Amino acid sequence: MNRFKYVSLLWKHNTLMSLKAHKNLSSKLAKPFSTRENNESILNNKCNVANFNDTERNKQVKCHRCHSDISVDVVPFNCQSCTALITIDVFKIFNFFELFDIREVNYDIDKNYLRKKFNDIQKIYHPDRNSQNQEIEKINEVSSYLNHAYRVLSNDVDRAIYLMNILYDYKIAEEENLEDDQFLFEIVQINEEINNPDANIASLTKEYKEKYEDYVGKIKLYFKEKDFNSIVSSLKKLKFINKVLERLQNL
Repeated sequence: MNRFKYVSLLWKHNTLMSLKAHKNLSSKLAKPFSTRENNESILNNKCNVANFNDTERNKQVKCHRCHSDISVDVVPFNCQSCTALITIDVFKIFNFFELFDIREVNYDIDKNYLRKKFNDIQKIYHPDRNSQNQEIEKINEVSSYLNHAYRVLSNDVDRAIYLMNILYDYKIAEEENLEDDQFLFEIVQINEEINNPDANIASLTKEYKEKYEDYVGKIKLYFKEKDFNSIVSSLKKLKFINKVLERLQNL
């Protein structure tokens, strides 16, 4: 079977199963976080996450080489005493935004600033620059961690998922149901259209890039307004739109 036809059929099956499951369960399950009380509970989780980070930073952090105290008021890169490069354990005290000196934990970020800070830090930790360093394995570990943090923050979908985790202690399941029947059918139809040999791929790509940017804009607003339910709903849709775009761009 043609590979793209198979992918389309598989996606159609999974989407329809999700829709069927939603219809069967909607009468039995209450929508999560639909009341003001539950939204307040979510905001309390945000405070718990922040307190955890504060607790971690109150611990004494010592240099792995000379055992001197290391200040973690800001992200350190070298030991102030022996100049040893900081190991990954210290970096994990900070969230990804703090690693790149982004002061406000928010969905709407300056990606040019993020890229500049990432490049500046990688100049310090890049494996090629430290190839003769006896602690190259520790340095490679930090470099990989920084690469991961950068990829998460620079990706609109992954950044939202990460924020939902650190702000609201909420993780969106990979196959979580979407509660919008019309949108689900649209996804089924677009995948059938992509499979059509006569499909105008350029036009569809343009259309879904615009949809993508539209939902990114909505999510920015919903994070600003702390509208939890709208963030979750729009993020689920953005994930589907992103998959459509990936498929279009791989044709």
